[in-house]
Amino acid sequence: MINHYEKIRNKKVLVTGGLGFVGHNLVKTLLNEYQCEVIVVDNCSNSNPSVLGDDLARVNFQQLSVLDTVKLFPLVKEVNYIFHLACKQISASGKDPLDDIRVNAESTLLILDHIKNNDLPELERFVYTSSCSVYGSSVILPISETDPTIVLSNYAATKLLGENYTMIYNRSYDVPASSVRYSNVYGYGQSPRNPYCGVLGKFVHNSLTGQALSVIGDGEQTRDYTFITDAVNATILAAVHPKALGEVFNVGTGIETSVNKLADLIKENIAGLLVEQLPERDIDNIRRRSINIEKIHQRLGWSPEVGIQKGIQLTIDWYKATL
Repeated sequence: MINHYEKIRNKKVLVTGGLGFVGHNLVKTLLNEYQCEVIVVDNCSNSNPSVLGDDLARVNFQQLSVLDTVKLFPLVKEVNYIFHLACKQISASGKDPLDDIRVNAESTLLILDHIKNNDLPELERFVYTSSCSVYGSSVILPISETDPTIVLSNYAATKLLGENYTMIYNRSYDVPASSVRYSNVYGYGQSPRNPYCGVLGKFVHNSLTGQALSVIGDGEQTRDYTFITDAVNATILAAVHPKALGEVFNVGTGIETSVNKLADLIKENIAGLLVEQLPERDIDNIRRRSINIEKIHQRLGWSPEVGIQKGIQLTIDWYKATL
């Protein structure tokens, strides 16, 4: 059986948004497991180079915006893979819609157009990281890639636009591209000090610091939580597998987990937790979500390896070691 992951070993890779939660975990994996030469682009708007720890000295770090094409485009020359993770987060996207569309969509179009118009013989794949928020409040569960997209936020709209540009440039101009749609990624490396930290990261942080777990609404809303190592592996596979070319893949587990269930699982590891109820918020206010991952499993052979119970334990262990 072919180990497609080995195709990226020792290759030159560019990661935009490389200091973000998924981004810096991807960078560490590329460095430490595959000995890649990595260029990291990040404007540090909600991140810090310190997240890379000792690995910072091993990357070519460029603090710049993905919209600064004068500085960005020369970095693209001679790279084998581009992972485009730079984006405005969902909580920030509605505050400045114009900046949101520039970062999430325009930057994607600019990079794709540069690839189209320039001779880049070394480039093997451009990978765009999208989000399962593009499905909105779907009544079809689990949601597959062929189900309707119903955007309910600026973030979902611009992520879908970036994804659409990626597929258009693949089909119309033979830009070697693929895309992944993440579903609620969590795990180690997600800073609780970041205002865009996900619910699981906040829960674990609060549980270890004696703070109450804040449950929005009745807590019965569900999501499909994906552990960080699974998300990173799926992203790399979307770059190296020949059957990923020109395709969009869901990345999740196919399992619904309620917020109340998350709290219960954390209580199994940490006693004496307090829970507070908060009113529903006006973003990502989806009642239920689970993701169909049959396509990525059948075509690329990918399956999640970390279930929610193990993932929470690994996350707790990481927070204990780093808080």
